[in-house]
Amino acid sequence: MRSNARVAIAIVVTLACVAPSTASEARARADVVRGAHPSKIHLYDVDVFSCDDGRTRVPRARINDEYCDCGDGSDEPGTSACAGRTGAPGFYCPNVGSTPKTVASSRVDDGVCDCCDGSDERETSSMNKKTCPNACFNEAKARREELVAELSRARRGTKARDAAAAKTRGRREAWVKEREALEKEAAKKKEVVDAMRVELDAVEEIERKAREAREAAEAKAREEEEAARANEEGERGDAEGRIVEGDESAPRDDETGAEKPADDAEETDEERGKRIASQWISDEGAEEPGPEEPEPQEFDDRVDDVDDSTFSFKSRIGGLLDRAKSFVARRADDKLTNSASSKKDAHRRQKEALDDMESKIQELKTNIERDYGPGDAMISLLGRCFDAKIEKYKYSACPFGDATQDHVRLGSHDSVETNDDGHVTLTFKAGDSCWSGPSRSLALSLRCGEKDELVSIDEPSRCEYVGVARTPIACDPTTIDALERELRELDRLIATASSSGAKTEL
Repeated sequence: MRSNARVAIAIVVTLACVAPSTASEARARADVVRGAHPSKIHLYDVDVFSCDDGRTRVPRARINDEYCDCGDGSDEPGTSACAGRTGAPGFYCPNVGSTPKTVASSRVDDGVCDCCDGSDERETSSMNKKTCPNACFNEAKARREELVAELSRARRGTKARDAAAAKTRGRREAWVKEREALEKEAAKKKEVVDAMRVELDAVEEIERKAREAREAAEAKAREEEEAARANEEGERGDAEGRIVEGDESAPRDDETGAEKPADDAEETDEERGKRIASQWISDEGAEEPGPEEPEPQEFDDRVDDVDDSTFSFKSRIGGLLDRAKSFVARRADDKLTNSASSKKDAHRRQKEALDDMESKIQELKTNIERDYGPGDAMISLLGRCFDAKIEKYKYSACPFGDATQDHVRLGSHDSVETNDDGHVTLTFKAGDSCWSGPSRSLALSLRCGEKDELVSIDEPSRCEYVGVARTPIACDPTTIDALERELRELDRLIATASSSGAKTEL
C-alpha cells in the first residue's frame, strides 16, 4: 500500500511538473512560428535555424526575438525587426474563416489591425486581451456574397462565350481556305497586269518616238519657212532698189517713176493724173514735143518684180502644205496618246484590284498566325472595343487593334499572355511617347463577365498603364470550377469559425 501510494504521489508530481512545461513549450513554439507561412513552418521548428543561403546559423531562441540576425530578415517573420530588408518574407495572416494574406513586416505590432484575425498585433499585457477583434467572420460573409454573385455572372458569361465560340468555330480554317483561293486569283491577276504593263510600255515607246519625230519635223518646217521668208524679203528689197533713180531716199511713183509729194498717201486719183500730165505738157506753151519715144521696157519688168503676190505665192503654198502635214501628224499622235491613255486606265484599274487582293491576303495571313488565347476563344473579339469614361478621360481598348486615352495612343496590340491561373492579359505597346519619357503601353487583364465592359485603367508607373476588362470570352468551365472551390472552402471556414466561437469575438 505504502509502495503504491508513493507511486501515485510520484505520478501526480510528475504530471504537475510536465503540464506547465508542455504548455510553455507550446507557447514558445507558437512564438517561433508566428508570422511564418504554413509552407515554411518546418524550417523554424529546429534547434538551429539556417538563413542567408546557409551562410548564417541562428539558435532557435533567437527567432522572433525582436533582433535581426539574418541579412535576409528571415529570422524575424513575426516581428518588425527586419522591416525593410531585401527578401524579408513579411507577416503571414492565417485569417481563419476568411482569406489568408501577407502584410509588410513594418506593419506588425504597430497598433493597426491589418489581419482580420488580429494576428499581426500581440495581446495586451495589462488586460490579456487581443488589441484587435476577430473580423474574419464578417469578412467571410461579405466575401461569400461576392462569390455567389460572381459565380452567377460566370455561369451566364460562360453561356454567352459558348454561343460566341459556336459562331467563330472553324474561322481559322476558313481564313486559310480564303487566303489560298485569293493567292491563286492574285497570281492570275498579276499575269494580266504584267502583260498589260509590257503592252503599255510598247505603246508609250511608239508614242514617244512619234512625238519626237513630229517635233523634229515641225522644227525643220519652221526653219525652212523662216529661211524662205528671209529670202523673199531680200529679193523684194533688190527689186525696189532697181526702181529707185536719183535720190534713193525720195519716194517715187510706181507708174511714172516721178518723185512723189510728201503727202502721197493722201493724193486722190485726179490729183495724181494731173501731176503726171504736168510732166509732159508745158504750162508756158512750149513747143510740141517730137515723135513720142517709146517707154523703156524695163519699167514694166520692175513693176512685175515688186508684185508681192509673185514673191509670196510659193512660200504660202509651202506653208500650207507644212501645216497640213503637221495637222496629220498631230492627229496621228493624238490617236497614239488616246490609245496609251486608255491602256493606262485599264492597267491602273487592274493594278488597284491586284493591290486590294494582296492587302486582303496579308490581313488574312495576320489573322491566321495571331494568338487568340486558349481554344482561339478571342477570335470573336476581332473588331470590338472596350470603351469607358474613367475619371476625366475616355478610354478605348480594342483587342488586336489600338488602345487610346482620348486622342493619345496608349499602344497597338502586341501579344496575348496567359498566366498559370488561366487569366489572359492583352498587351499594347509602342504608343505615343511621353514628354522626355518612354513610349506608352497598356497591359489589359481580361476577367470573366456576362458582357463586355472596361472596369478600370490606372497608371502605376509613368506612361505604363494597367487595366481590367470583363468579357464573356474570359469565362470558361475552369473559372466556374475555381469559384465553386473557393465558395466551398469559404463555407467550411465560416462553419469552423462559428463552431470555435470566433463569431462571439466580433
